[in-house]
Amino acid sequence: MGLTNYASNEVLQGRQIIIVSSLQDFVVIILLNPTFRFAACGAEISRPCRTCHQLIIEQMKFYTINQPLLLSRVSFLLLAVGLFACSPEESGRREAYFLSVSDSLWLDRALLIERLGGDDMPDALLQFLPERQVRTDAIRYRSEDPQGNAVAASGIVVYPADGMFKGVVVGQHYSIGADRESPSARMAVVESLLALFGYVVIAPDFIGFGATADLPQTYIHAESTGRVTADMVFAAREYMAGKGMPVEEEMYVVGYSQGGYSALAFAKTAEEQYPDDMPLRHVFAGGGPYVPESMFNLFIEKDVLENPSTVLLAITGFDYADGLNLDYAKVFQEPLLSQYEDCVFGKKHTLSEMERLLGTDRLSDILHPDLFLPERNSEFDKIYRSLAANNLTEWTPETPVLLVHGTGDGTVPFVNAQTAYNSFKARGCTVRLIPVPDGDHRETGIAFFLTVLQQLT
Repeated sequence: MGLTNYASNEVLQGRQIIIVSSLQDFVVIILLNPTFRFAACGAEISRPCRTCHQLIIEQMKFYTINQPLLLSRVSFLLLAVGLFACSPEESGRREAYFLSVSDSLWLDRALLIERLGGDDMPDALLQFLPERQVRTDAIRYRSEDPQGNAVAASGIVVYPADGMFKGVVVGQHYSIGADRESPSARMAVVESLLALFGYVVIAPDFIGFGATADLPQTYIHAESTGRVTADMVFAAREYMAGKGMPVEEEMYVVGYSQGGYSALAFAKTAEEQYPDDMPLRHVFAGGGPYVPESMFNLFIEKDVLENPSTVLLAITGFDYADGLNLDYAKVFQEPLLSQYEDCVFGKKHTLSEMERLLGTDRLSDILHPDLFLPERNSEFDKIYRSLAANNLTEWTPETPVLLVHGTGDGTVPFVNAQTAYNSFKARGCTVRLIPVPDGDHRETGIAFFLTVLQQLT
């Protein structure tokens, strides 16, 4: 692609070029090399930049003999190539994503475990973790909110301190409610344990946490999750390259619970929007709500929920991300109607704390009675449209997918994984489902991460 061999031969045929300096070597190499990276955004000059292609050929035809004139036009040619390479219309990418580093920590095995809860971590997982020092850098980067407005988002990059990298993992965090739980606040996520094994782990906060804590969180919103994760990947690559520690482009994607949903959401974005820039090796998704509408219907039927707070996060997240303009007087009932803004948007409460504030585990105690009637009100119709639009089982992954889910999961019912598996299998995808017999959400989370360790170490 780019300047083809044919075009290069056409320019050079019958001509003599005498190169006597390293600068001239550089000029000829970048002008004739079929593919090269030059622009600040790291974009590869390729065939779509047709204007650059023709410009370079015509300039070479005229100036290959007269070297002084060739050198006099170098600045013009490089500027033109750089401008075309960074064109948003051609590449779909910004000129630069990385903005700044907000915090950095050196962590050994013990300190990393401590940041992840220490005593709460199961021995079955701890026994496999090697001694190694890692570095965690919290970064800010350019992204967009669901309405397309520019925002400075945040996340962490965790990597071995010795610079010996085994690969790259995109780690998607599980459901959280308080900003103090976000990756850039804790300077760790469960997936960052993979840095102990040599992986560079890239973990976004998602919209609603970290640098965007003033915005509602976009809980299980596929498009926003995929976009903010892709932008984080570009930013992390720029940041690591700037440190003289470039990382490879191929990635694994890992996430559990909301992170499982987010893993598939990012994979969908990467494959559909950045197939050349974001090659994926494998997606590991556990315990995720891939079919939100079916799950919501099961919750209505069951009424008693293990984590009713996640229903609040989904409704308020869809309202913000999809612009539903909900009338909450027709969605919530008291006392939640008077409390939901502080409960959800304040970012002070964990999910457990939210549920204590709710004081009930019954959906019928917190949502408007119209939800349970044959004819739902118009506000619930809006919510159902968003639930359907954020289904992640109606596309065709090209990357191999491994799903792990507990058959006894009351937080995220097993039907999510079974539906995703059946859909992907019917589409000819490489997909595997590991059911954890009678496993609840927490037990299956342990099984999931042990499975990931077995696959990646």
